[in-house]
Amino acid sequence: MSLSEEERNALVTLQMEKAKRFLQQANEMYDMKYWDIASNRYYYACFHAVQALLIKNGLNCRTHDGLISCFGLNFVKTGKVDSTLGSFLSRMEQLRQKGDYNCIYSVAEDEVATMRIPASQLINRIEELLSKS
Repeated sequence: MSLSEEERNALVTLQMEKAKRFLQQANEMYDMKYWDIASNRYYYACFHAVQALLIKNGLNCRTHDGLISCFGLNFVKTGKVDSTLGSFLSRMEQLRQKGDYNCIYSVAEDEVATMRIPASQLINRIEELLSKS
C-alpha cells in the first residue's frame, strides 16, 4: 500500500510528535530515577523519530533491527547523520531490550546518563533533515 503525499506528511508529523513526547517522558523518568523506564522511553523517542525520517523518504521496515539497518544504510553511511548517532541507536536498542526483557538485569544510572544528550541530538538532527525535504 502506498501513501499519498498528504498521508505521508501526516504520518511523519505524528511520529515526530510521539518522539518528542517520549523524549520528555524519558527525561521525567530519568529525574525520578526509573532507569529501566527511562532507557525504554529514550529508545522509543529515537525509534519514532527514525520512523518519521524513513516514512518521509518512502522507506519501510518491519522490525527494530530492520529499522536500525535501513537507517544506517540510508542516512549514516551516506553521511547525512553522524556515525556516532547511528551506532548510538543500535546500542540503545540493545540496552532497552535488556531492561525490558531480562528479569535479572536492571539498567543502571550511568548507562541511562549516556543516552540523554545523544537521544536529543539524534531527534534534533532528524528534525533538520525533515525540514530540508
